[in-house]
Amino acid sequence: MRPKFRIQIITPQGIAYKGDAVHSLIPSEDGYVGILANHAAYVTTVSGGTARVDETDDIHKEFKIGPGFFTVSENGAILLTRSCEERALPA
Repeated sequence: MRPKFRIQIITPQGIAYKGDAVHSLIPSEDGYVGILANHAAYVTTVSGGTARVDETDDIHKEFKIGPGFFTVSENGAILLTRSCEERALPA
């Protein structure tokens, strides 16, 4: 089993997503940033677009997000964004 980290997506309306992930892919101003468990501390601006959270190797979630900020520390990640809408993935 791959190690996991905590991730939250927070909008002005509240917590849009909260869970554990093995990997996430976040659209930053300089391109996509991939995060795994035990990632070094990190802060970046988010450009908006599609964020992906892999809860396991087989369970993936995608979110349409607005601009904001993303931070990683102490095996946890927080994405602060103006908007977040979960997208249905094809079966």
